[in-house]
Amino acid sequence: MVWTEEIEASSSREEEVASTAPPCRCGRHEAGATPAELIARAALGIARTADLDELAGLLLDLVMELGARAAYLLLASDRTAELGLHSHRHLPADVRLGLARVALDAPLLDARAASTGRVQVMSDARSVEPGSCLTREVCARVDAQSVVSMPLCARGRCLGVLSWYLPHPPPDAGVDLDALAALFATGLDSALARQENARINAQLEPVRRSTADSGGSLDRPVALQPMVDRARAVAGAEHAAPGDAGDDDTNERKQAEKALRESEERFRLSFENAPIGKAIIGLDGRFIRVNHVYCEIVGYSTEELSKRRFQDITHPDDLDTDVGLVEQLRRGEIQRYQLAKRYIRKDGAVIAVILHASVVRDERGEPIHYIAQVEDVTERKQAEEERERLLAQLDAERRTLQTIFDSAPVPLLLIERDGEELVIANPHGVEITGGAATRSQYVGRMRRPDGTPMTLDELPSSRAMRGETVPGEEIVIAEADGSCRTFLVAAAPLRDGAEKITGAVVAAEDISPLKELERMREEWTSIIAHDLRQPITNIVLKASMLAKQPQSSDKAQHIVASAMLLNRMISDLLDVSRLESHRLDLRPAEVDLPALVRATVERTADATKGHGVDVEVLDGIPPLLADPGRLEQVLTNLLSNAAKYGAPGTPIRVAVERRDGEVLVAVQNEGKGIAPDELPRLFARYYRTREAKAGGAAGLGLGLYIVRGLIEAHGGRVWVESAPGKTSFQFTLPLPQRARSEDRAPW
Repeated sequence: MVWTEEIEASSSREEEVASTAPPCRCGRHEAGATPAELIARAALGIARTADLDELAGLLLDLVMELGARAAYLLLASDRTAELGLHSHRHLPADVRLGLARVALDAPLLDARAASTGRVQVMSDARSVEPGSCLTREVCARVDAQSVVSMPLCARGRCLGVLSWYLPHPPPDAGVDLDALAALFATGLDSALARQENARINAQLEPVRRSTADSGGSLDRPVALQPMVDRARAVAGAEHAAPGDAGDDDTNERKQAEKALRESEERFRLSFENAPIGKAIIGLDGRFIRVNHVYCEIVGYSTEELSKRRFQDITHPDDLDTDVGLVEQLRRGEIQRYQLAKRYIRKDGAVIAVILHASVVRDERGEPIHYIAQVEDVTERKQAEEERERLLAQLDAERRTLQTIFDSAPVPLLLIERDGEELVIANPHGVEITGGAATRSQYVGRMRRPDGTPMTLDELPSSRAMRGETVPGEEIVIAEADGSCRTFLVAAAPLRDGAEKITGAVVAAEDISPLKELERMREEWTSIIAHDLRQPITNIVLKASMLAKQPQSSDKAQHIVASAMLLNRMISDLLDVSRLESHRLDLRPAEVDLPALVRATVERTADATKGHGVDVEVLDGIPPLLADPGRLEQVLTNLLSNAAKYGAPGTPIRVAVERRDGEVLVAVQNEGKGIAPDELPRLFARYYRTREAKAGGAAGLGLGLYIVRGLIEAHGGRVWVESAPGKTSFQFTLPLPQRARSEDRAPW
């Protein structure tokens, strides 16, 4: 019988069981036993326990060792198809009363476990399903978070349910609940069978006494059948003959032994197929049993390990620590330990492992053997060491970069925009930011070179964060005292591994001293040029008047020519000063470029004497918007150079043509040409070719520098092409917008 007495009787008796159940005889109570230790002690205790109440106390003590706040055992009733409380640990009185009768469809996790025959685990009572609402209430009463309900099934029927309540979620790995349920069910089935046999024997006792009194003269089957029938009715055995009680007991025992063997087989399979290394080790350190993963870890076979001790494969540097912990375990000073240690494999390789060890004791508390669980963490340790090395390398690089950043003699800024914008400045960078954490806090100090304020979008850092690289831009920064400083600012985008722009880096150089020197130089140049120009003008005037007199000689003409040359040199110096200070004034007007070219050729006839000048105009050239005086200055300079360095008597050709929204002007002469290594430097300030220096040609080397500045001020380009026997200076000027639109119009 599983539970054939009245539930009320059993419910009233559970108080006595809960308080008087004998102590567990499977060894000392050790809170938080390891899974292997728990199963081993459970098997040992169940094998030695025959009484149902004693077994119930054992099971409850075992699950309490898993850290439970409360636990109870419900037994199933064949007669009422209900569950009823048999015994418990730490249940409040109202909860015990509620568990006296539990229907199999009740909203309780125990009912579901009994109905399905499967272990039920509720990790968080706060997220309980509607079908288990009573379980949530029990959790609240015993201050628990999770529940495990284990059905105890044997021979195709549910004998009862063992449930325990934990203050934390149950662990993901550890106890094999199914194996534990089978082991507990085997013990419960055996205890119930013994209880059943005791009841049957109690019912048959009057029959035995009656048979003894009759002296054996009665027909026993006939005389005893009514009594046997009554006993069988009580016992639920309706078709057994008298004297079969011993056979039933034998069958029950065989079935219990079979269930125990099946449980042991499941335990063996769980041990052998565990995903980590497991070993049972004798008190002398010798290996008693190992699984195949342990053999794979250390490289030895099961047979080879059976002849060795754990000390033989432990790294010498870890041996003292490991042995010392084992001794503490044996003496009961610690219940278990975890150790990061090293093994020496059979092939000599050193491997890193994490060892978990505990001890199994008998009912007297004496140690029997050790249980070890081992995980190979060699690859993980190597990965961690590599990670630590890389982190150390990155940290060293970071410190180096930080030192460079902090010690740089120029302002440096890092603008990060991963979420909220952040500006990081080195000590010199504070000169720009004023200590502000975002650009919006200091953009008000930024000015263009002409003194007008800059917007946030115009800052070099903003342009960099749009993907642009800013090589250098002058920015004036207003100081709090009203003074200004000029910086040359460069910026570039910062990108992550996916090429996504995450910010910008900004470098600046304080060029205020250079700007002051430039101002002083310009002032000096202007003063000198102004002071020189007045006497030169007087010289030219007097010499010209002298040259017109009949009795004058050619020397007066030489004086005029030299004074005019000196005047042009002064004009060149002034133009250079204006170009470099960006104060060159252009007076744009509508210009007929072909007519201007022809007029300039006529006005430079003296400079090109000895060379014929041919002008060729291709296609229709629309009027340009340009400064006619500055364009004539460019043409005069190029025609003068062509005549000066061209072969005597060779022609000079000037071509004007329209090309792709621009007007191209080319001035070509014939001569030795220019060496290829000198071409890139022709337009540099004060540069003169080797031929010019050797020939003694007059000049400062500023003419082509001024030509480039004037053409670029008009938005054009200038370059030179040279080969032996021919040199061509070419420049472009942009067409007005209206003329460019006509170029794109369909025909």
